Amino acid sequence: MIIRLFKHWTVVIILVLLSQNAWTQDIGSGLDFLNISPSTNLLGIAEAQTATLAGPASIYSNPALLAFENRSGLDLAYTLWIANVRNQFAAINMPRNRSSLAFSVYNSRSDEFFARDQPGPPAGTLSISYLSLASGWAYRVGPISAGVTLQYLREEIFQFRANGYSLSFGTAASFSQDRIRIGAAVLNLGEMQALDEIATLLPSAFRMGLNADIIEISTPGYNDLPILISLHADYQQPIEDSPSSDFIETNRREAFYNLGLSAELAELFTLRSGYKFGPTERPFSLGAEISLDPINIHYAMIPFSTGFGTVHSIGLQYYF
Repeated sequence: MIIRLFKHWTVVIILVLLSQNAWTQDIGSGLDFLNISPSTNLLGIAEAQTATLAGPASIYSNPALLAFENRSGLDLAYTLWIANVRNQFAAINMPRNRSSLAFSVYNSRSDEFFARDQPGPPAGTLSISYLSLASGWAYRVGPISAGVTLQYLREEIFQFRANGYSLSFGTAASFSQDRIRIGAAVLNLGEMQALDEIATLLPSAFRMGLNADIIEISTPGYNDLPILISLHADYQQPIEDSPSSDFIETNRREAFYNLGLSAELAELFTLRSGYKFGPTERPFSLGAEISLDPINIHYAMIPFSTGFGTVHSIGLQYYF
């Protein structure tokens, strides 16, 4: 019974996608999960990430930023995407002198697909999953840093499996005592094995970003309440003409912009918000952070404008 289903897997995929419209609106096709930041922190600022320090999660956004961290860090995150897609992330970054070495695992999975060969109750469930195992290295000379990330990739759709690899390169520079940071990165250059007959294209892209502390307020008196407001901005240009969940129109190489703001209160609470400019189904995001050194707790929320639901993400960072 299952064998007959697999023989007609193309028909099954079409039927599943039609019946699970939220899936098609959410994660696109292929390895588009790499377009979704694994970091709860970055999700809260609409993924304006190319110049924003995010701890070990920078291995996916701009590996050059790893060398700007002054402490080793462990990052854990769980994101419940719409259509019961679950994204799980864990990474560690270990800076030493001028260099930094990081390792991470990022998994996206959904088990909500039913197997049928006739009307009636399902005969079982099928799963779709994607896996990234990554290693990143960065080196810093004064205010300038460069880095590289190597990924092993694996995709599983029903009984079909494919492996692949990708490389990402990044550079970053810091100015004005680290109040201003710029970055650029080329992400996800590589290839996959054929999945049954066709290889999935990687969502490669070129990104540039800016991070700037724009307003710093300190109230006088015994109960001092410093407030720091920062701007996060990104420009992204897709390289491959591959399907993506964020692009609704037919022009798959259309560039778009991400803009985020964060307000840090007394180095204890941080509120975040972000907006994506362009044809996206998730333009707005919100986030919050509680800092209890050496632990940071993050939360992010992303409502889909199409009404298919709201993304919730929770993360934990530990610095040592």
